[in-house]
Amino acid sequence: MTEPATTLEPLAHSARNGATEQSYRDHAGNVLRDATLFARAAAALSPKWHGSFVAAVERAAAYHDLGKLDELFQEVLRHNRRNKHGFNHVEAGTAHLLRLKQFEAAFTAYAHHIGLPSFPKEKAKFANGQNLVFRDTGDLEGLGQAAWQRTDEHLESYLYQHHNLFAPVSPVVNPHFTGLVRRLALSCLVDADHSDTARHYQNEIEVSSPDLQAAQRLAQLDKYVAWLSAKNPPANDREQQRLKLRQDVYRACREREVKPDERILACDSPVGTGKTTAVMAHLLRVAAERKLRRVFVVLPFTNIIDQSVDVYRRALCLVGESKEAMENVVAAHHHRVDFSSYEARCLAARWDSPIVVTTAVQFFETLAARDTASLRKLHQVAGSAIFVDEAHAAVPPALWPQMFRWLRELCDDWGCHLVLASGTLPRFWNRPGFLQEDERCEIPDLITSEVRAETMAFEDKRVSICREPQAMFVERLADFVHNKPGPRLIIFNTVQSAAVFAHYLRADCKQGLNVEHISTALTPRDRSQTVARVKERLAAKEADWTLVATSCVEAGVDFSFRTAFRESWGLVNLLQIAGRASRSGEYDDAEVWDFRHDADNGFSLHPQAKLSRRILEQVFGECALKNRQPGPDDCTDALQREIRQDHGEKASRMEEIFRAELDADYPQVAKLCRIIDAATKTVVVESGLIQRLENPDRNQWPGWRELMLGSVQLWANRLDAGKLPVKPLGHDGELWAWIGEYNSFLGYMAGVLSLLKAGKSGFEPL
Repeated sequence: MTEPATTLEPLAHSARNGATEQSYRDHAGNVLRDATLFARAAAALSPKWHGSFVAAVERAAAYHDLGKLDELFQEVLRHNRRNKHGFNHVEAGTAHLLRLKQFEAAFTAYAHHIGLPSFPKEKAKFANGQNLVFRDTGDLEGLGQAAWQRTDEHLESYLYQHHNLFAPVSPVVNPHFTGLVRRLALSCLVDADHSDTARHYQNEIEVSSPDLQAAQRLAQLDKYVAWLSAKNPPANDREQQRLKLRQDVYRACREREVKPDERILACDSPVGTGKTTAVMAHLLRVAAERKLRRVFVVLPFTNIIDQSVDVYRRALCLVGESKEAMENVVAAHHHRVDFSSYEARCLAARWDSPIVVTTAVQFFETLAARDTASLRKLHQVAGSAIFVDEAHAAVPPALWPQMFRWLRELCDDWGCHLVLASGTLPRFWNRPGFLQEDERCEIPDLITSEVRAETMAFEDKRVSICREPQAMFVERLADFVHNKPGPRLIIFNTVQSAAVFAHYLRADCKQGLNVEHISTALTPRDRSQTVARVKERLAAKEADWTLVATSCVEAGVDFSFRTAFRESWGLVNLLQIAGRASRSGEYDDAEVWDFRHDADNGFSLHPQAKLSRRILEQVFGECALKNRQPGPDDCTDALQREIRQDHGEKASRMEEIFRAELDADYPQVAKLCRIIDAATKTVVVESGLIQRLENPDRNQWPGWRELMLGSVQLWANRLDAGKLPVKPLGHDGELWAWIGEYNSFLGYMAGVLSLLKAGKSGFEPL
């Protein structure tokens, strides 16, 4: 056995930014401890995977940085030099684990920096007659050999040093994992590795999250719902009927007994029936009975997050918990704050609160992810209750089959419990064209058929669904909207169209403060303030004013307008906006209008709306022949028509995703499962945050929640193309600063509209 050439204490990290060196002993030991703890917690409710999963993570963690013991790498770390030879320190641990026939552990160690690889490409790696799956075949600069060759030459030396510090880890039987299990395993290792590194460099403070305490929080929720009913007594018979329906729905969810084999339930209770609290009551009851560790609330749009978080923080607060403490109990995750670089890891959201409220983009793209920054938080989902609200809008139809497979696997093998809810819930799980024949299933309902029938009867009489088939230019659209009784809500398909129309109403039509605007062009902080102002105006019964928005307020937001307008898209979108009109039946003449514009004067068309808009037109025609208006029962049929009429594009994408996951081509899966097709980057808007992030003193940097509240998401290709007034923060390209015009009315679109007026190229926003 070859002994090392030096007796110096081996390092894992260099001294940097005021922090001292970190020894290999400390880092490897910390990662082994934390990764094993994460794995045991994730697999606590997984009899199927517990033993093999914990074993694989433990072995991957034990040897994940083994190659850092190479003298080449130690020279880099001691002197904080550039890795001029391109030496890959991951190589050694992978090689050792492969020799031990610990395939899944080797895979996890191999992926802990580069992310999940493509198995087809790995299987094609041969050299000198050797199978080099999970090995680095690149040449080391200036050394005349490949990385894998140097590893094989010095592996015994690395192991000699390592086993002087840590006991050898013995091999175990290691069955092959599914793609989801591999993502969970990598998540445990990456979270342990990133967390320890961030703590060492003093740019991440370890905060222990409280326990869920599901039974106690359920008791508090019961008290809150009772208090709310007493606080707002109904003023008329219609409001009395609505209150009774909400109470019936709450009881139905709260008291629903769940059989041991029931892991997934459906809830299609209409808007305004209190799903926010009713489904939470159900989840807390199940969490208490099954000893689940977290509750995830997955929402389609960012604006619903603030509303739901505010309700949960008030309703679930235990005696003695402060407002600040509840911020750690109920975490709001508006948009992507995942970072892989050493400098930015402290800014990452980790989903470690007992109740996490996040967006569908965040949740489902994390399930499909292959990069380490996104996957870092995934292990927290195992053993949780999951509430996908407004499930119709959570992901595009072509993504639902694979997402549903992962959700079922979480429920079947990882102890999770799932509720899919929406007032317009397409029941795709038992329909041809979505799942393979042997995958189709029936999902029981959360509420009883009697309660559902009562809520649907009330829903049929609440609003009138109307259509204006003629495309309107901006002036005619403004007249059309203003001639309808207010308060009014108008929703556009793009951020750009909403900003153009809001600016036109406020400036050109001189409606001033009688126009409000909400879109993702605003930071979460500014959106929250606008939502609060809108609610105040609605509560005050102001009539002659208009809210211009995007689909981010289409579903789930507790708004109730007299008239609503929706730029034509799909049936589910139109019926969801109907949930923002006469929400409690307070208006006898409430109308919801489907409309189109002429795509001129700054208006932009969303490229994905064409087919759904055509099918909606068909549904309107068929319903007119039957002398009725479109309703929730038409949604599943409309969704199936999309699959049949899109020239096979959705079916082809479904099959492509299915095959890529089956073949373990993880980069391709992540690419195909993007909900927002273009990659986005976090762009900081608030000047104070920008200044703090430019400060070399990491103690001045904000936490992930503060960063999220003061930033927006923009398409990465727009940033790199130099078309927008932005500048990079740091050198890794993960974080940017907005240096153009921004205001609390139009957000960053204030700067973009000025570019449009100056004749610059169009900007198709998120």
